[in-house]
Amino acid sequence: MASEIRLGQLIAPFGPGSIYTDKNGIPNIVCGLDFWHKQTNERGNWEVDETAIRKHVIDEPRLSALLQVPQFRQPPEYCVDGQNPGLSRLEIQTHRFPTWYVDSFSGKMHRFNLDTRKLVPLEKGEKAQWRPVRFISVCSHGHIADFPWKAWCGCTCLGDGGLVLHDSGGPDLRSVKVSCSVCKEWKTLAGSMSMERDQTSQKINASGLKSAGISCSGERPWLGCSTQQCQEPPVAMLINQSNIYFGKILSSIYLPDLTSEQTIADIQKVLRRDDMDLSVIKMLFQAGAHTYAMDKLRNTLKPHYPSLPDDELIMKAMDSLSHGTPLVGGGPQPVMTESESQIFRRAEYNVLRNEVGQGVDDELRVIPSLVPPGLRPWFERVNLVEKLRETRVFCGFDRLIRTVDPLATMPLSAMNQLFLHPPEPAYQWLPAIKNYGEGIFVELNEDAIRQWLTNNKKWLTDRLDQAFVERMANETNLMPPTQSSQWTPQWAARYLLVHTLAHVMINQMVFECGYSSAALKERIFVSNDPEAPMAAFLIYTAAGDSEGSLGGLVRIGRPELFEPMVLRALSRTSWCSSDPVCSEDLGGNGSRRVNKAACHACVLLPETACETVNSGLDRAMVIGTPQIPDYGFLSDLINTANAVGMVPPTVEI
Repeated sequence: MASEIRLGQLIAPFGPGSIYTDKNGIPNIVCGLDFWHKQTNERGNWEVDETAIRKHVIDEPRLSALLQVPQFRQPPEYCVDGQNPGLSRLEIQTHRFPTWYVDSFSGKMHRFNLDTRKLVPLEKGEKAQWRPVRFISVCSHGHIADFPWKAWCGCTCLGDGGLVLHDSGGPDLRSVKVSCSVCKEWKTLAGSMSMERDQTSQKINASGLKSAGISCSGERPWLGCSTQQCQEPPVAMLINQSNIYFGKILSSIYLPDLTSEQTIADIQKVLRRDDMDLSVIKMLFQAGAHTYAMDKLRNTLKPHYPSLPDDELIMKAMDSLSHGTPLVGGGPQPVMTESESQIFRRAEYNVLRNEVGQGVDDELRVIPSLVPPGLRPWFERVNLVEKLRETRVFCGFDRLIRTVDPLATMPLSAMNQLFLHPPEPAYQWLPAIKNYGEGIFVELNEDAIRQWLTNNKKWLTDRLDQAFVERMANETNLMPPTQSSQWTPQWAARYLLVHTLAHVMINQMVFECGYSSAALKERIFVSNDPEAPMAAFLIYTAAGDSEGSLGGLVRIGRPELFEPMVLRALSRTSWCSSDPVCSEDLGGNGSRRVNKAACHACVLLPETACETVNSGLDRAMVIGTPQIPDYGFLSDLINTANAVGMVPPTVEI
């Protein structure tokens, strides 16, 4: 059945392997990447057009190097174009899932196929109103299958007929009963959704289905009738539970090459925008076909230059694109070993803290703003990001338990999970989307942070005990130091301060810049390296339509508006409606127990806005505790503003 869905939603939340309910209320599972960029021919068969593939290529060399995947492709857009038949009517397939349906009148159950398009009565003259069942089975290895109805009730009859589902709408699963009209076996669903986790590793050790002698079938319906051997215990779930699908999304802010001569930057700009497949050119160079590859590059550049640049310049531009690590214009070099994710994030930090004018590149424009005098003791830099490009890449998914480090098994895990027939390494690709938006880059004063850490060392050590710090360090999305000796309360306090302040400002900006909290995003830059510390954040919006570039966010960065906004944000955060419970130090809260004073009434954000899914937050780092408010990094700012009456009233619209 045809259904419309936005391109960005095919990256999140409806990537391959997810369950999408169409406009008719029918749940479907989004197919893997083998089923993308296809259209139906005259005979009704699916086929792929190479022109469509080249048209949808997205070049982001930094992400390619990080994920070790040579190419990204935008999800195909369904359109009708008579001039380019290869680019029209492109679709992404879905399979009907679950395949078990129940008749609303009689309770009879029937199992359809993944490809069944129309649900019809089984017998002539029979009246039936089919609706999908509510229960499915999943495992932590990513497999998903229909609920094992026959095995659960003990039916041993041949075939799938004879089952009847009785759902009386009671308060628990004892009100749901499945029975067989042939052998008369029956059983309620009580206990089917139970599961036991290991308290340390969070691994699922037992489940209600496993206790009934039912093992995981290893089904992968997003790849068709594909199965794998699996020893994980299956868990019965409701079809709309949020933990049956966690998409792995990595994003990148496009960075221009700030140190290359302008000619090289111009060449790169042409190569990125042209319809040519850069991954093919890279493979030609790797295979030794330099002459053929250079001819293709010259033909691409010829329409844009009266006289072609030298081959040396073309090779320099191509080499920079191939390696994916832009030269980011200096900046202090860290002396501590950093993870790949931290190195990737530091490149963005070094660029965003400097001016990037319109003449450098038209996909990133950063204009320095003045830090208001009243904020200079605590804020080092405020930059207006008037335009940015964010590339979001889908690289797999988890079920039941989120992966601690998604980069650890890349790209093998993504290829095996998203493809029925994984491509050769040179032709591997992942789905991605380009979004454009605006933002504000805020950097805190490093001297003030060090002084705060020194003055409050005892309080920080008591509040952030070693067990809490280690839990934070085990969350790789917090980008902790690579050495366990560097997992200190000082590092944890620095991260909690920067991350929480970003949330505080986002919560206030939604009242002042015209965006909703779900439309804003954050990028956190934190490092306790002694030579190259980082304590900054980027608040930005990046959407696939005009909503991402309304200008309201950049406007807030002006000095005359930024200081009042910060003071109002701190005033709102000074007291939470859940205090004193929210501020109590109970050793850690949140889903991962890496939060302190943080709840939905004060600093938590929608999951789309927070890059760590609301982990690593403590309001006390910013404004102190209700008992001792002077411990916060910005407590003196709040006290000074209150003393002279500088805190303006909050206007909520």
